[in-house]
Amino acid sequence: MPKIAVYKTLIFYIVSFDLSERIHLHVFSKNHNRQGSAKIWLDTNEVFSQGALTDEEINIAVKLLEKNKNLIKDTIEKFRTSNKIKTIQLKLK
Repeated sequence: MPKIAVYKTLIFYIVSFDLSERIHLHVFSKNHNRQGSAKIWLDTNEVFSQGALTDEEINIAVKLLEKNKNLIKDTIEKFRTSNKIKTIQLKLK
């Protein structure tokens, strides 16, 4: 499960066998366990599943994805082609 990006306690990752699906990210908070991760479609920023994230954490995650969509898509594509990526340190501002 490659870690794509990090913002404070939020960890954004992909599941490699999901790469054939519509592009999405899983997000969990270090304050909760990974089993409670959210799933967010990257093309629309629609929250498919909130998991154990709070409403505030979901809102922050969606804003981060909106702001960094192209960078995240590029990183996912790089993983698809080489399986080697550097985790992005996201900023909200």
